[in-house]
Amino acid sequence: MSFINKEINDYVKSHSSVEPELLSKLRRETEMKFINPIMLSSESQGILLSLISKIKKPKNILEIGTYTGYSTLCMANGLENDGVIYTIDKNEELLEIQNKYFTLSKFRKNIKQFTGKALEIIPLIKSSFDMVFLDADKKIILII
Repeated sequence: MSFINKEINDYVKSHSSVEPELLSKLRRETEMKFINPIMLSSESQGILLSLISKIKKPKNILEIGTYTGYSTLCMANGLENDGVIYTIDKNEELLEIQNKYFTLSKFRKNIKQFTGKALEIIPLIKSSFDMVFLDADKKIILII
């Protein structure tokens, strides 16, 4: 299911890079094995995340909502060599597929995974962030 107009989506795909093989395999496995594959970032969203990361060249990224790790791997493309993505997801059942694809990628050493509530985990991370990607349940939260 797509929420994007077909003509616009076709145009974006025809003017974008081809989805890397590892990400294509992750997308297919997610679509085959998980109930809500709509939660996966689209191919064009992944390309955009990768582009933003490459432009920014972040040292540290915070991602809230790992799901199966597609967007994590997209953003890892722009990390500095010793950069880190801190990625948080509340669903521990997703760790197996995340770890499978993080290990198959060249970014395993750059990814720090956390499972639990983001509001409890974030204060424990002793880092500042150059980029934040919120891809989880969104609520308006007032932090004072």
